Amino acid sequence: MNIENRYQVTASLFMLKEIKRRQEHVDRGYELLKRKAEGLRIKGRQVASELIATHGLLSHKMKEAYMSLAAIKFTNGESNALVLENVEQAQIRVQRITENVSGVTTTYLEAVEETGVTNALQYAGLGAGGHRTSEAKKSFREAVHLVLKLASLRKTCVLLDEAIRIAWRKVNGIEKVIMPKLRNTEHYILVEIDECEREEFHRLKMVKAKKLKNKAMAVHKPINRQGGDHSVLDSKPLVLSYEKSSDVLMSVLHPCQSLTSSSVSFGDCKPICYPHNWDDDDLLF
Repeated sequence: MNIENRYQVTASLFMLKEIKRRQEHVDRGYELLKRKAEGLRIKGRQVASELIATHGLLSHKMKEAYMSLAAIKFTNGESNALVLENVEQAQIRVQRITENVSGVTTTYLEAVEETGVTNALQYAGLGAGGHRTSEAKKSFREAVHLVLKLASLRKTCVLLDEAIRIAWRKVNGIEKVIMPKLRNTEHYILVEIDECEREEFHRLKMVKAKKLKNKAMAVHKPINRQGGDHSVLDSKPLVLSYEKSSDVLMSVLHPCQSLTSSSVSFGDCKPICYPHNWDDDDLLF
């Protein structure tokens, strides 16, 4: 197994439990991140489709608004200076609305109509082209709403796209790097524990065989009948007196003389052989 594809840990039961606990946490985090990525992807598709629809609607609405403005200019002439002189307070204000989409904070811009503001151009165009003027005001008001919506959707698309890429990068990292490392580490610990168990079993077998061998040797060991030990008896040195040792030596060196001396006491024996009658076999003592 490749050492670089696992964590450097010691093979123990505690570490095995720790690896399993981390695997449970990683699996739970992997499922949550995958659900988050799927939710962000679905939301991103919805926002993208809405953005395309809003962009087409805005282009159509702006076309109508500028056509109405061109009709007003054709009827009443240039009126930009008159509008700019009579504007005092804004009738439309922009409000920011924060929304949380699967952990991603997005901001929507919403147009709010001010009710307490007086409309200075309320009676503009009464002399000629009043109907055209009201249509142009309505078209541009709707265009403002669409512009704010389009800006919000584009910003949301950018944020969701970045969040989706980050989420899928984490999911792929967990699936391709962390989870295989944890599985390889668990397999390594199990193999090492099994190897230690086999070594321990072999050691116990050797110890048991040694004990049985020692027991068998103790059973077949010879035992003295009197209950004593042969080693103690065999270790005692053989002690002879001076007279006995001299007689044994003389009997070995001069057997005939020893027989002669022994036969003198009885008076009937005579020497059987003399040194000049010795054979070669007699010399091998």
